[in-house]
Amino acid sequence: MRVRDRSMLDLLLLGAVRDEPGDGAAVMHAVNDRAGRQVISTGSLYPALHRLERNRLVRRSGRRVYQLTDSGERVLRSRVREFAAQARLVRAVLGDDVPVMDGAAGATGRAGRARGSGRRGSGRTAR
Repeated sequence: MRVRDRSMLDLLLLGAVRDEPGDGAAVMHAVNDRAGRQVISTGSLYPALHRLERNRLVRRSGRRVYQLTDSGERVLRSRVREFAAQARLVRAVLGDDVPVMDGAAGATGRAGRARGSGRRGSGRTAR
């Protein structure tokens, strides 16, 4: 599955940049590694990063290292809350056995890592 929704792509990129600032390739690898499969390609990555930069949510410093701005941090927190509310709504309407939830509604810590997983950016949740 590839991320095609712009708001979801932004959410994933902002979270990855916050936790692991880096160049575009490093950001893409961080997202894909955490997802356990390729969900972002270079064709969608760079237009999205440039859009986030134009909107002053990320900035590039030095050797094209993307970093989250203060505005980016605020937007990320807000979008995470919105996503969690949407996930709760889907679960409430469709039931507890919704396969797409996979721990998304509150079972994860920063940027999708399982709480207490210990390894930064592992993307794997405890079972």
